[in-house]
Amino acid sequence: MKGIIYLVMGLFFTAFTCCKEDLGSYDYVDTDIVQIDTTGMGSTYRMNRLSNLKISPKIRIPEGHNGTYQWLFYAKQTSNNSSMSSKEISDRADLDVVIAEPIGEYVAELIVTDQTTGIKSNVTFNVSVTANMEFGMMILYQGSAGGDVDFIRTPALSSTITEKTHVKGLYSLSMGKPLSGQAKFIWSAYQAFQITNWITLGSDNYLARFKGGDFTFIRDQEDIYRRRETEINPQAYVYNSNSLHVLINGKKLHVTGNGFYESDIKFPGAVDGNYEVAPYLVQRHASAFSTIAYDQKNGRFIRYYLSNNSIGDFAESIPGQLFSLRNIGKDMLYMCNGASNYTYAFFKDKTGNGRWMHVIDFTKSVDGGDLAVGMYNMAALPEIEQAKYYQVSGFGGFAYYATHDKIYNYAYRNANTASVAFQVPAGEEITCMRFYKPIPNIRVTDKEERVLYVATWNGTTGKVYELALNETSGVISSNPVSTFDVGGRVVDMAARATN
Repeated sequence: MKGIIYLVMGLFFTAFTCCKEDLGSYDYVDTDIVQIDTTGMGSTYRMNRLSNLKISPKIRIPEGHNGTYQWLFYAKQTSNNSSMSSKEISDRADLDVVIAEPIGEYVAELIVTDQTTGIKSNVTFNVSVTANMEFGMMILYQGSAGGDVDFIRTPALSSTITEKTHVKGLYSLSMGKPLSGQAKFIWSAYQAFQITNWITLGSDNYLARFKGGDFTFIRDQEDIYRRRETEINPQAYVYNSNSLHVLINGKKLHVTGNGFYESDIKFPGAVDGNYEVAPYLVQRHASAFSTIAYDQKNGRFIRYYLSNNSIGDFAESIPGQLFSLRNIGKDMLYMCNGASNYTYAFFKDKTGNGRWMHVIDFTKSVDGGDLAVGMYNMAALPEIEQAKYYQVSGFGGFAYYATHDKIYNYAYRNANTASVAFQVPAGEEITCMRFYKPIPNIRVTDKEERVLYVATWNGTTGKVYELALNETSGVISSNPVSTFDVGGRVVDMAARATN
């Protein structure tokens, strides 16, 4: 029996010794893995919606191995029941993509896969998406695939801006496709301490409304017109100083007042009457007039009555007035606000080559037949018959008109003469001209109307020039402050500002 025990013990000792010696004959090392170094990068990125999110971590892949990259983007989980559905936004090591998600808190996750071993490594970053639509110019243009909107901001527009930014394709990023039809207008509606803070844009067959803070879609024509049978043909829009939303659709006025909720702001049917309005509206005028427009069909100014949703004539002119608002008898070329918040209207004679600028004081609280302020004969001005675009200063006694390649400074108060103020490069055609006139202007009174934006088109490329000017004399600097390339022919521009 003892022999058997000794034999078992001997075998056990021999086996143990063999295993120990076998361990000593191999070299065991850890498998090398992908390393993602985020040292000094921080864990949270703050960005404006519709701008580029850029993250570039240092990635080391084992020598001789191949790696693939996957960036995921998803909303930050706020409760045990919240959804964490993600989407892939890039397959490159360095992230540089436009983020179109609504304002909120998100996570960007990078997953690196070692294709040789199949082992995955990952890292996450917090992303805070905020608003991006304060103090800038909205640029509406027509591209080869349809309409779209860019947004530009520069130090010339606010003391809070330290560098130039250019966000491209706001509409297509928000909607997933370009604007249909021929782009017509864009306008920012904002009222402090009220619900009104949105952007309205229209084409010849489409109307849409977006949040003013970040261009998130709110609603379009299917839910803006109260009468679904309305033929969609938007031509101009304004949110005026009387808190009325005024739309010209099919040469007719559609007017709606401000409401407590945005969903209440929908356009009723057209105001009845024998009229066809020119596609121009002004923002500032007295509350007594609700809104004003020019009846192109009958050559007269008309006023809107909110109380019964109707239009009417202005009062008969008293003796000594330069013209009668009831009988202008000309075709309107443009209309805007200018010095003293007067309305400046540009006309051409129905026959012949006559050109005129009429100045009207719609800021009076009573229509006593005395609203005509001035009438200027522009017929002798250089290239006036080729003028296509107009702007009027709120400071000095000057205005601008633009031909296909020149901008003229029109000194209407003193000499009734005009001189070339700026000429665009050869081969480019002017397509739009706008002052920087944000409403409200409380925080930019030192900036408004010191900048003139001029858009051009050369057949393939659109440009927007930011021009500095002297607000007293109207002299324009020969060198643009900034130049921006846009994806089409610019048709409208509008300032954006908030309190």
